[in-house]
Amino acid sequence: MKGKKWLGMLTALSLCASMLAGCGSAAASEEKADTAAAGTTAAGTTAESGAAESSTAAEGTNFDEEVELLMYCIGDEGGIYADEVLDNLNAMLKEKINATIKPVMVSWGEYKEKMPLIYASGEAYDLVYVANWMNYTSEALKGPFLELSELMPKYAPKTYAEFKESGALDTALVDGKLYMVPSPTTDYTTYVTLWREDLRKKYNVPEITDWDSLAVYMDAIKENEPDMLPLATGPQIFLNMLLMTENDWGQMTAGKSSTAAGGVVICKDEAGSKAFNLLDTPEYEAYVKRNREYYLKGYWSRNVLSETRMLAEAFEAGQSAITIGNKSNILQMYQKIKANNPDWELDFKNFDAGSYIKVSPTNNGMAIGVNSKHPERAMAYLELINQDEEVFRAMQYGIEGKTYVVDENGCKTTPEGVDPSTLALRNLGMGTQVEKFMFKNAADEQKVLDEFDSYESNAVYSPLTAFVFDDSAVAAECAAVANVLTEYKLPLDFGVSDPETALPELREKVKEAGVDKIIDEVNRQLEEYFAAQ
Repeated sequence: MKGKKWLGMLTALSLCASMLAGCGSAAASEEKADTAAAGTTAAGTTAESGAAESSTAAEGTNFDEEVELLMYCIGDEGGIYADEVLDNLNAMLKEKINATIKPVMVSWGEYKEKMPLIYASGEAYDLVYVANWMNYTSEALKGPFLELSELMPKYAPKTYAEFKESGALDTALVDGKLYMVPSPTTDYTTYVTLWREDLRKKYNVPEITDWDSLAVYMDAIKENEPDMLPLATGPQIFLNMLLMTENDWGQMTAGKSSTAAGGVVICKDEAGSKAFNLLDTPEYEAYVKRNREYYLKGYWSRNVLSETRMLAEAFEAGQSAITIGNKSNILQMYQKIKANNPDWELDFKNFDAGSYIKVSPTNNGMAIGVNSKHPERAMAYLELINQDEEVFRAMQYGIEGKTYVVDENGCKTTPEGVDPSTLALRNLGMGTQVEKFMFKNAADEQKVLDEFDSYESNAVYSPLTAFVFDDSAVAAECAAVANVLTEYKLPLDFGVSDPETALPELREKVKEAGVDKIIDEVNRQLEEYFAAQ
């Protein structure tokens, strides 16, 4: 099976071998509601009760006591309508499952660092946004999340059946146990390069089809636009991502950690693959030599290692001529440019090898806290969001006519006369992106949608989606390699170091740190993993 996969990074992993106890006590914490639910029939007949009922999430259940669910979400507090939208959603939730939610927003920049502290504190939160790129696997092994294999089919039966049939639940298993209700959507682990097409035409640059023709474009920008960088790369390593996708490679996951330098133990993302050292490949050598040339030509900042601007921010501000991103990034960029710089023309190209790995359903999801006081109600909430179109849209889009309208083509757009900048809502739905209920966005660029739709015929889920590397036998080596990469690899990746001398030194340093022992251990575990499939 050919493809590529962003599975995170291998270095500096520490996996817990033991799980925290307490699932049983958490699952029994709402004994009265559970007892009522247990008395219903398999066909979903609801016992008579004073509690409000839902034909979707709460079918076959009833909850006598109104509860408030504490939910940790990633993002900011939202704009002027955020509280009104939350009140509207909570009114629906109270009617259908006799519950309301209390979202606690944690900013994008703080979430990855703050949430492990919340988990370790033992706080009795009910719901929390989790994701593979937020270290879901390694965090689950530490015990902060409730095991869901019994709770989900009972309190979210329709979602359980749907996700079980599609295979989405299998991707969320950790040591054979389920700790996440994933959010399967149609997306791909690929990146496209977006540029100012109006500038390409202005300076008579040939059409861009690959890195060589892109370099001609960057030359023209450097020569003619003194206040603009061709590519304002910096804290994000999109160049490294492009290297991986160009060569159909996937970096190995090791659960917990990632370093700024990225992983070096990689593998073809196909069944039976063996891991190898990225740094020893001719492709990596060519990559760092190319980036050294680009750095010396001034295609990106001489202060690239301390650059704080994100790629997209610099591009949107007219400070760079190129950005790189996934489907969501590119669609958002088209929307912003249309609104703020309608005279700009954009175009893009995918430099990938031509086969695509679907984004894992665990790219976004929701977990229930192991100390939750209302786990049954939390699961009923997830069932409601995944099965009730009205509730989902109230959560995702807000109030029709105020925060959004639907045009004659069935696309979501901004109400007439409303400033779009005031419409930001709390990001409540990041972990429950229910594709069947989503509107198309009237501002979406059809060219981008068509591009990504074309990938489906060659797209597969990675055979390595459920692979979790246990580094307990090589923890010291992983930590040592991580330190080497941070010090020596980043300067090479951005062209700051001369690869003629720096690459041999990096190769020697990672070998001294124990990378070969790590590779041997990864391959041993891969053999066991594939044998069990």
